[in-house]
Amino acid sequence: MKMQFKSISLFVLAAALGFSSCKKEAAVNTPNGDFDRSSKALFPDTHTLPTATGTISGLITSNITLTNDKVWFINGPTFVDSTVTITIQAGTYVKGMAASTTTSGFPSYLVIRRGAKINAVGTTANPIVFTSAKASGQRAKGDWGGVVLLGKAPTNQAKPQIEGIPATQIPAGLAGKDAIGYGGSTEADNSGTLRNVRIEFAGVIVDAALGNELNALTLGGVGAGTIIDHVQASYGADDGFEFFGGSVNAKFLISYGNDDDDLDFDQGYQGSIQFALAAKDLSLPFSSSPNGIESNNISSPIVTTGGPFASRLTQPVLSNITFVGGATAGPTGGIGHLFRVGSSYKVRNSINFGFNAGATLINTTGSEYSNSYVHGFTSAVTGAALTSTAVTSLTGANPNTTIKLVNPFSATSPDWRIQATAPAGIRTGAVFTGLAVTHPGGTFSAFDTTPAYLGAFGLQTATRWDSGGWASYEPFTNAY
Repeated sequence: MKMQFKSISLFVLAAALGFSSCKKEAAVNTPNGDFDRSSKALFPDTHTLPTATGTISGLITSNITLTNDKVWFINGPTFVDSTVTITIQAGTYVKGMAASTTTSGFPSYLVIRRGAKINAVGTTANPIVFTSAKASGQRAKGDWGGVVLLGKAPTNQAKPQIEGIPATQIPAGLAGKDAIGYGGSTEADNSGTLRNVRIEFAGVIVDAALGNELNALTLGGVGAGTIIDHVQASYGADDGFEFFGGSVNAKFLISYGNDDDDLDFDQGYQGSIQFALAAKDLSLPFSSSPNGIESNNISSPIVTTGGPFASRLTQPVLSNITFVGGATAGPTGGIGHLFRVGSSYKVRNSINFGFNAGATLINTTGSEYSNSYVHGFTSAVTGAALTSTAVTSLTGANPNTTIKLVNPFSATSPDWRIQATAPAGIRTGAVFTGLAVTHPGGTFSAFDTTPAYLGAFGLQTATRWDSGGWASYEPFTNAY
């Protein structure tokens, strides 16, 4: 969650590294050096797009399918009404128009209201791509808003609403309704499916008066019946993924090159995530506190809990996650894993390195931080979890000298798999067993208990789960 944008002189790195909204200042960092993005070649998207186009805008009040024989444009604020389903076919490209080109003059973003569903099911070879409407070579962070998914699962707030969207941008057809409200009492609520999906260049300021922006994917009160599987959020102007309450589970997430936090948890989120990569790109502007994880029980401007679930703690359960900051100290003041007062957590089998501080922990009921390698340039682990075992702490320079991922800081072909010469504790980490997922949404059956390694990826001889076409690390110059 971004509170402000910091103007600093960035160190020129030879390596490119690598949820509601918050307030930031309008200042923009200006990187030094030549940042020609065309040199990166990892998983380029070579699809040829159709010439036919379609447009969605305003309030969608009946079921709609975005077909892959067209490129679809989001023209300004677009809301899918309650009880309505929006289906997006595999291989469909959906482009958010800049505010300067929309009919309303407002930024473009897609809101799936509480009670509505999105069925966006791509394939490995033919993903669904939400991206900027600008041409190759002209795209930038914050070109459009992003995707907002709202559900009926509990939060620890009374009648919360997604921040950042002003009343002037809500369609007339929703007048008098709780247009951007979320939460309820249905833990297993189903808001649909996002599978093999990319969301790029989101995070536009939607409320100029307050400086509020959206995240790439914002999830408010989303329930455990929803499927989030193989989703990449890249080069957004705020967070990659933000979870406001709810109990949705997720697997195979990528947050790459986003300005602020990669995973942000708030307002009583209780869900499980396995296999997640978060990597910074410090050659581009970033926020004043670009953390990997930022977990809060409540978040500004709401400073108290309320409603029937007021005592609900934020408690993500995380396994097989890799968080990568920078190759050298200095450019980022961020923290790899930041858990604030009132937030509980369970973290296992993680690799977390390249941030100024590795992990800031608190001893909250139920918290666990174990079977992990944690590095920080100034400090590795501060504070303590209720349970903490088999945590290897590292400080100082050259974090990959010890951790030994294949090529985590490469500007052209980053690779976060594990070298054969990595420490045995990384190559053969603890199998994820004995940790019951007791969230009210039910057992997270997606947890894979077989990988005996730390981090998001296995050994360098193993096939990467981000390969095959659904993910791309150079959206600036992809031909679409």
